[in-house]
Amino acid sequence: MKHLKKRTIARIAAFLGAGVLALSVFAIGAAVKAVDYERKTEAAYEKSLNEACEYISDMNDVYTKGLYSENAANQASMCADLWMDAYEAKNAISSLPVSEVDMSKCYSFLSKTAEYAKSLEKQIAGGKKIDAAEHKILLNLQAKNESLLNSFNTLRQLYTGTDAKISGGLDFSFALPKTITSTPATLESLNSVNKNLSNSPKLIYDGPFSDNIPENEPEMLKNEKEATLKEATEKAEEFFKYTKGNLTYTGKSEGNIECYSFKKGNCTLDLSVKGCKVVRLNSYAFVQNSKYSNRRCLAEAEKYLEKMGYKNMACAYYEKKNGILTANFNFVQDGVFCYTDLVKIKINTATCKVLGLDTVNYLSNHKSRDFSSKKISVQRAEASLSPYLKVIGRKRALIPTEYGKQLQCYEFRTKSENGTELLVYINALDGSEADILILQIDKNGVLTR
Repeated sequence: MKHLKKRTIARIAAFLGAGVLALSVFAIGAAVKAVDYERKTEAAYEKSLNEACEYISDMNDVYTKGLYSENAANQASMCADLWMDAYEAKNAISSLPVSEVDMSKCYSFLSKTAEYAKSLEKQIAGGKKIDAAEHKILLNLQAKNESLLNSFNTLRQLYTGTDAKISGGLDFSFALPKTITSTPATLESLNSVNKNLSNSPKLIYDGPFSDNIPENEPEMLKNEKEATLKEATEKAEEFFKYTKGNLTYTGKSEGNIECYSFKKGNCTLDLSVKGCKVVRLNSYAFVQNSKYSNRRCLAEAEKYLEKMGYKNMACAYYEKKNGILTANFNFVQDGVFCYTDLVKIKINTATCKVLGLDTVNYLSNHKSRDFSSKKISVQRAEASLSPYLKVIGRKRALIPTEYGKQLQCYEFRTKSENGTELLVYINALDGSEADILILQIDKNGVLTR
């Protein structure tokens, strides 16, 4: 009997142990799932926060371009982009853990912005341009929108890349824009608006037109012979003769320009199969302290390009980030700034040495051109600008269009009443507005968007 009791006790202990183990495994599994759920939730909140910031930021750019366009189609496009972005921003914000009371003014602001833009779009479609009163309303909306953007950027800085959890709720104790008290808008239901939502506006960065690369055969390589791998290797060895390490052929890269690719040390080099031209150069450098000024680095970049055979190049746009200065150099012919013929170059500001080169646009577009065709006068072109802009600079330019064409224009550097600088492009053949870009200027460079 005693023996039986001992066996029974042992079994009970075993069952209890197994139960405790099972519970422990279950608890650990539940904890892992909880952590995974929290991580996914946090990632979703961070995505929504980033999207809200991006849509509100896009609205700022859309306002600026539309406000200073005299083209009815561009004004209508501004209105369409505004109401779409406003509703997308509201949708992103509604996915965040925020108090409905705290966000009521924000939701109202975005809704009424969308309603006003939608109403204005219809007026423009009916043949009415934006008048002085509407211009003033839009300026007021843009100022409130900028205040909202500052608030959301503050939030993003607080939560992105830190240990703080968005899932704990967002603090909107700082000021949000006041609700628009009245607008001459016609109210529309949210359901009918949502059916027409589309992607956010496309913006241009890194200098004007720098990413408009045509898909056709590169102009400068049309009549070039194909280089053999041996010939390309010899050129790569000559190019890298002062670089430490062993030269390695890494294969052919596809794309608009087919290339032989090489690596030596921390440097990579792409040489075109046709003509064996340098297409891309990239190398890495960690820069602790900038020693040389932007002006000195740009001068060295110009010398380097001349040595490489790129003559008559001028730089108008550049950016310095993490000690690396990236500059856009464009070909100039007969006083015309050819944005189509672009070379990008990167300079180490600690050593003034070249770190990177990209000649794809130049090789794709460069050729001799005839700019003697009849043009309107610069005075007539300037007369077509918005009366709200002050001209502070003028030059002739050749720009690519989204349809793969090239267009002669007058480029006017202008300043709005709130101090924003814009580039307005007027077609030199018929005086129509071709494009508007916003200048972004600070101590680190000059870019456009």
